[in-house]
Amino acid sequence: MYFHHINCKDLAARLEEGECQLVDIRDPQSFQLGHIPGSIHLSDQNLDEFLMAADPDQSTIVICYHGNSSQQAAAFLAQKDFTDVYSLDGGMEHWRSLFPQRVEQS
Repeated sequence: MYFHHINCKDLAARLEEGECQLVDIRDPQSFQLGHIPGSIHLSDQNLDEFLMAADPDQSTIVICYHGNSSQQAAAFLAQKDFTDVYSLDGGMEHWRSLFPQRVEQS
């Protein structure tokens, strides 16, 4: 079981091309202050629900602050039989620096 890395520019292109699941594992306040549109805030409270509802064969991109914690979460999802899992290199901070217009608040 393994996961891949994806950089922000490749993610932006992938979002233009089609469907992928975006999961943001940052704290709730950081998620509310800004996230990639379409992201799901994933936490211990909704993990089981996500695992039951998500499509394990759809590309799943895990987002954290700087691209470190997302690697552990991506490895976890790969162990749960998600077949196409990515960790976003540079995390939300790098995304925000490259694509400030593609950040929404909730």
